[in-house]
Amino acid sequence: MEKKQLSQLISLLVASTAAQGLLINPAFAVPGVITIDSAQSSMQVTGTIPEIHITNTGSLTGSPTTAFTLSQGGTLTSLTNDGTISDLNDNLPDSAYSRIVQIDGSIDTFTNNGLITSTDLYNYGDIVSIGASGSVDTFINNGTIQNNPNGYNFGMVNAGAVDNQGHIHQLTNTTDAVISGYLGINNQGTIDNITNNGLIISNNASFMPMPGQNGAINNNGIIGTLYNSGTISNGISGFFDAGAVINWGTIHNIVNDNVISGSNYGISNYGYIDTIENNGQISSNSSGIYANTSGTEVVSNIINNGTISGGFSGIYLSSYSSQNLETSIVNNGTLTGSGYALYIYNDTNASSSITLTNSGVVSGDIYSSGSMPLVINGGTGTTGTLTGLTGIGNISSTRSDVVFGSGSLLLNDNVSTGRVLNDTASLQVNNNINITGDYHQNAAATLISGISDLVAADGNAQSDFGYGRLNVSGNATIDAGSSVNLLRTGNTYNFAEGQRYVVVTAGGASTNFNTDQLNYKAVGYTGAVTGTVVDDGSSKALVLTVGAEPVVTPPPVVTPPVVTPPVVTPPPVVTPPVVTPPVVTPPVVTPPVVTPPVVTPPVVTPPVVTPPVVTPPVVTPPVVTPPVVTPPVVTPEPTRPELATMPGAKAALGGLANYTGIASPQLLDLYNASLAIEGKREANRVGESLSSAQNLNTSSAATVATSTAQAVVGAHIDAVRNPSSAGTSGVATGDDYESNWIVWGQPFGGYARQDSTADVSGYTAKFGGLILGADRSLGDDWRLGAALNYSNTSVRGKDNLSGNTSTADNYGIIGYAGYTGQPWYLNLSAGLNRQNYSSVRRAEFTGFSGSADGKFNGQSITLQTEFGYPFTLPTNVVLTPLASLTYGYQHVDGYKETGGNGMALDVSSSHTQSVVSEIGTRVEKTFATSMGNLTPFVQVTWLHQYDTSQASSHASYAADAVGETGFISKGAAPVEDMAGVAIGSTLYSENSLNLDARYDLQAGDRYQAHTFSLRLRKMF
Repeated sequence: MEKKQLSQLISLLVASTAAQGLLINPAFAVPGVITIDSAQSSMQVTGTIPEIHITNTGSLTGSPTTAFTLSQGGTLTSLTNDGTISDLNDNLPDSAYSRIVQIDGSIDTFTNNGLITSTDLYNYGDIVSIGASGSVDTFINNGTIQNNPNGYNFGMVNAGAVDNQGHIHQLTNTTDAVISGYLGINNQGTIDNITNNGLIISNNASFMPMPGQNGAINNNGIIGTLYNSGTISNGISGFFDAGAVINWGTIHNIVNDNVISGSNYGISNYGYIDTIENNGQISSNSSGIYANTSGTEVVSNIINNGTISGGFSGIYLSSYSSQNLETSIVNNGTLTGSGYALYIYNDTNASSSITLTNSGVVSGDIYSSGSMPLVINGGTGTTGTLTGLTGIGNISSTRSDVVFGSGSLLLNDNVSTGRVLNDTASLQVNNNINITGDYHQNAAATLISGISDLVAADGNAQSDFGYGRLNVSGNATIDAGSSVNLLRTGNTYNFAEGQRYVVVTAGGASTNFNTDQLNYKAVGYTGAVTGTVVDDGSSKALVLTVGAEPVVTPPPVVTPPVVTPPVVTPPPVVTPPVVTPPVVTPPVVTPPVVTPPVVTPPVVTPPVVTPPVVTPPVVTPPVVTPPVVTPPVVTPEPTRPELATMPGAKAALGGLANYTGIASPQLLDLYNASLAIEGKREANRVGESLSSAQNLNTSSAATVATSTAQAVVGAHIDAVRNPSSAGTSGVATGDDYESNWIVWGQPFGGYARQDSTADVSGYTAKFGGLILGADRSLGDDWRLGAALNYSNTSVRGKDNLSGNTSTADNYGIIGYAGYTGQPWYLNLSAGLNRQNYSSVRRAEFTGFSGSADGKFNGQSITLQTEFGYPFTLPTNVVLTPLASLTYGYQHVDGYKETGGNGMALDVSSSHTQSVVSEIGTRVEKTFATSMGNLTPFVQVTWLHQYDTSQASSHASYAADAVGETGFISKGAAPVEDMAGVAIGSTLYSENSLNLDARYDLQAGDRYQAHTFSLRLRKMF
């Protein structure tokens, strides 16, 4: 401090006890501007001073605790701290409850840009305290005001970093500023406005505060407006109703634009709050907002434009009094809680209701034990949503009705109450919603069933439906004049004539839908919608049926007449007549003779007057072209989109179209979606995926594996008969080889492909198996044996059946015999097989998705005979003409699929049979090698199928209890003629261990089968 300033201070001194006290504890009563730029001890002001400024190099330290005191009656125009105001460390017992700054007088502007704190661990008093006689017009904190964060406050005293018992007109905590204490701000007086742009936090280490008073802001007085654009938080976990803002007095307005976060409560009220407006986030581990609404204790208005959330509830309202004020909750944002979004507790007969107006999202359950109706209104121009945290939620009102008052609401909660009243609201449901109680809809109200693009297929009864539906346990009443609408909630699903929707079911005997006096509409669809009641004896259902769209004929196109103007011929040219003047011959005068003259009178030739030739005018009549009137273009009545043309698809959709019931919501949803199919291609795809064609194709593909096993046995008999096995020529050797037992095994596998046709989609199949057999000779000519076989066939659908998969496990036994003649031979075999099938059929199209599982069994019998006549050609080439005949019979048991979301089928048993002849030639030659005799061969045959009937089965939809959806599905037709090619080789070793490899190809129209086999034979 400068000497001049110190001299001024000394001259202003009015009371001191010692020379030392001049520096440590001066008392100022005369005006002056005080600047403190070094370390000073406690200061007390009793008079009027314009300004006190503690610079960033200055400090005030309490001796022992209070560093600055403005006594009652003292006034300051400005108090500015850029330095540090604190106390001494460890002043116990003197510091137990002391203040660092005590204001009992009046300050116009109090600005803290530095640090005001207590360093004493045992000081649990206030940091800045405005006493009952104190007042601060403007209190601005740009720095830090805090208790010792590690101090020992045992919860006996509720001390604040800022404690007000007087009057603060404006308290501002600016950006990056901090107010931190056992209580951040503890108000017991009046604060007109609090503006927080920084951090206000309660920090009480691990010590318990007084019940209900551990808050960043604790109010026992009056606060006009609390505005927060920063963070208000309490840092303690779960002690005695701890909260960010705790009100025991009166707060007129709380406006939050950022974060209010508490351990137990974001905001808790035990007094009166007029309005809470949240534009940011209010959250806590328990309840975002808790309010006691008993008597005059109430939060009148809660307006949420942001998020209110809590570990237990978003908002918790409790009342223990029959006299309570009304609470209005307006939610334009998100109101949510892990247990409840809104929890209302009342153990008496409340006198006022609680109203929730929701145009945002209420995510979580709603519970009310109040005796007044729970009124929920929707948005105006927007739709408010009531839903659970992870799906369908619950609204429970144990002592009163639930009233949907007005506005637009999307209800995704089940409701449990005595009665649900839809007063004048527009109530939309998109799922299967249960109402435990009665449902009443007034004439001015609307119920909307939302229809989605795609149905869920997870087997959950609450989510497997593609449209909204109310299931009422009690009576349902819809007043005359009310509206029931259908609404598409997606983009691709279309309404179509004949669709039926069950929008309400009710179990009460007094249910009355007034179906002929309601207003029905499918939004965006011009066709009529009608309502009917279906009564099954135990419940009544309101069923809406979509009618045809009206035929709109455009006005005829009238072509204006083409009028050809008349051709006017100009008037004729009249040539005036040519008048020839008369020719007058003068008289000839003869000289007089004595004879008296004879006077010849003149011959006057009269003029020849040629009359004028008057050509009459040629008047051409006008050519009048009649108007060309184009007949009106009459648009024919619209017809439904072209249906399926493939027989199986047409049958499956036709069977589905016969469904008239409503007992199965899943099947009804499938029915409705099928009516909206557009286009032949889509109809064929959907229809065939709904048929049993996939499983028919699987049973056909399984026969490839069984016939391959039969062929492998025949090839084994031929290999045993090969003369090269004994190293001699001829057909039979007659030595000991033929009398020995032969045990053999052979794996095989292959691939088959059936291309699609105009009637049925194709498939691809892969199969593999193993045969184990044993045989021996009986005499010189016969060899008998038996073999066990197992194979697995995997089938995948193609084209319209793409995505469908099936498998067939085959277990069989084959008995076989071979006869060797001179030189001809005969092979005989008979096989008995059992198949275990499993299948997955899938269908997905606009408005539907499902997957049906099937498990069923089958049996088959195969009989085969083959005759051959070998010829040995020069160079030891063996040429064998051969012929065979095979008969097969296959039976598939009936079965019922599971799952499918309505597409599961109940399929009757079916059977097929086949008769196949094969004629061809085999050429083989044996070569001696170091490993034994090697016999390669090639075989070419022609196969003919005598029975080309398609496999077929009768099926109906499993959810159809009366069997009105029956239809017949057909599989691919057998190929009538095929070419067969086989190549392979056999190695006959000298140690009686023989190896055979073979490849077979059968190919016909749209069909191919490839088989690979490897045989190992051991002779004992």
